[in-house]
Amino acid sequence: MRDIWQATQADRALQKLDEADVGVLGGLLAGTLRRIAADAPKPALQAWARLVMILIAAAVRHAIALPPKEARLHLATFKRMLPYDLSAL
Repeated sequence: MRDIWQATQADRALQKLDEADVGVLGGLLAGTLRRIAADAPKPALQAWARLVMILIAAAVRHAIALPPKEARLHLATFKRMLPYDLSAL
């Protein structure tokens, strides 16, 4: 996975593919969040969902470069940072 990420950084076509993937996953998350945040402005919800997907990808990519025990600790810490109650968003 680390090699794929490094290749993505060096190749504009892979960067575009990664951006498209984030867009699709962010759209899926936004669609799901729409069910519990029906009153939220659509652009804000889409931007938040896309940013969350980018942060998840970054956390996973970072964890891949770490020893397994440290990686699990970092991912657990990241999970605790995510909001428990999405109504505050």
